[in-house]
Amino acid sequence: MIAIMAQGDISALGGLYELIRTDVYAFALSKLGRREDAEDITHDTFVRIWQNAPAYTPQGKPMAWILTVELNLIRRACQLEGRTVEMESLAEQEDSENFVEDVIQNEFLRELMRALTPDEREVVVLHVVSGRKHREIADLLACPLSTVLSRYNRAMKKMQVLVKEGK
Repeated sequence: MIAIMAQGDISALGGLYELIRTDVYAFALSKLGRREDAEDITHDTFVRIWQNAPAYTPQGKPMAWILTVELNLIRRACQLEGRTVEMESLAEQEDSENFVEDVIQNEFLRELMRALTPDEREVVVLHVVSGRKHREIADLLACPLSTVLSRYNRAMKKMQVLVKEGK
């Protein structure tokens, strides 16, 4: 699809978007922690893919190139904003009918995710949010399946301990 985009076919971008948007979003969410930031980076990633398609040289897996493009955008955004990850603004959630319950639940989930290393959080989000299988995650991240499984299992154990402790 990237080669077709390089020839100026915008419909290939739409096809690629439909195929991988969840993965791109999940990856951004795992790195940034905020839904709004992840949505912005996802959009910017597809714009950048379109712009750079003519320069793309097939070497290995295209998804690795796409995630590299995305990671560069994430790094730039964090540098420009002078931050790593911010908690979601409570004011943005006030529209919810169950505001207090939502805040409590979201804060608990954030606490669970904060207990994880960035690598563990990345694997958990890709598995849970995008619904990817562990082998697919290994391919996306260009790391061994055993590493992905280890990160996921370690993350689940950490979160189970926190849930049992009620933290």
